[in-house]
Amino acid sequence: MNGHVAAAILVVLAITAGVGPAAAAQGSVAPSDGIGADDRVEQTEAGLEQTSPEELDPDEIRLEIALNPDGSAEWTVEFWVRLDEDERVEAFESLAADAENDPEELTGEFAARMEGTAAAASEATGREMSVDDVDVEAERQSFATEYGVLRYTFTWHGFAAVEDDQLHAGDAIEGLFLEEGSRLLVGWPDGYELVSATPEPDDRRDRAVLWRGGDTDFVSGEPRVVVAPTRGWLPFAAAGAGGLVLVALVALWYRRRSAAETPTEGTELSYESGTEPAPEGESATGGSSPATDPPTELLSNEEQVLRLVADNGGRMKQQAVVEELGWTDAKTSKVVSTLREEGELESFRLGRENVLSLPDADPEREE
Repeated sequence: MNGHVAAAILVVLAITAGVGPAAAAQGSVAPSDGIGADDRVEQTEAGLEQTSPEELDPDEIRLEIALNPDGSAEWTVEFWVRLDEDERVEAFESLAADAENDPEELTGEFAARMEGTAAAASEATGREMSVDDVDVEAERQSFATEYGVLRYTFTWHGFAAVEDDQLHAGDAIEGLFLEEGSRLLVGWPDGYELVSATPEPDDRRDRAVLWRGGDTDFVSGEPRVVVAPTRGWLPFAAAGAGGLVLVALVALWYRRRSAAETPTEGTELSYESGTEPAPEGESATGGSSPATDPPTELLSNEEQVLRLVADNGGRMKQQAVVEELGWTDAKTSKVVSTLREEGELESFRLGRENVLSLPDADPEREE
């Protein structure tokens, strides 16, 4: 593994665990219990000075946390490196080759350190935690400048506390230090809404809040994100036996009303003519009826992207997919990469935008 990127990873782990430079250099993680937020920030700054990479210094570090209803979280740690020098390009290409051909070499040390980080957070919070499903990939991203992106993903179990029906997240990374060019994004599941976020986020997105390094300094008790299931009229109306009876009566009334409607001329209702209901997929006259598309929650991530692109004429900007599905950039990029590898999706650059296209899309639409 490239030593300079390894150093950058140590910085992130030191920040997350709130440990000093000595512990980070030795690969050990000490519990943060009893260490004040100010002390941890000073230790982190010292660790940054001692472990900052020189030749392949990441220009940006992105931390993205997607909360799950059970309190676990899907983590993505991205290191963005500007490929504006030959040495940087060569170093990143070497990393990309390792990520593809020998990913265990890159994930082994990272997984061990994250497991230690989770163990320290578990001791500090009193909540059982563990880390698994560590993976790594590398890719290039072209905007106004070309970047190399080294992306680690893993699942952190027990990251958020589940209290009643709410998720409380942030105590495991209390006092997190974000240097200039870094950012932290915390997202929550579909069907949940934000209750509170401390401190005030630098940006709010659909089902996510974001803080940027240089704009925000976390102190003791920060960051904190609390989310709860979205409250609609149905849960209140259906609460208790009375609500269930009300729903049943409404359904029965609607059914009887539909059955009492006068049939159109030349047709007979099945219960009057004695005919059996038409088989599934066919109309009463024997013809095929259009198939009903399955609901989105029953589709895989790949199927959701393919359906969305197809619904938009077979061609769509990747950023529009991010906004439509409410995913993070990292998650969308990972799903798109899988579809490209399987030959189910193509992409090309249009100005600064990455455009997704189905293989059989009409080529005349490109103009």
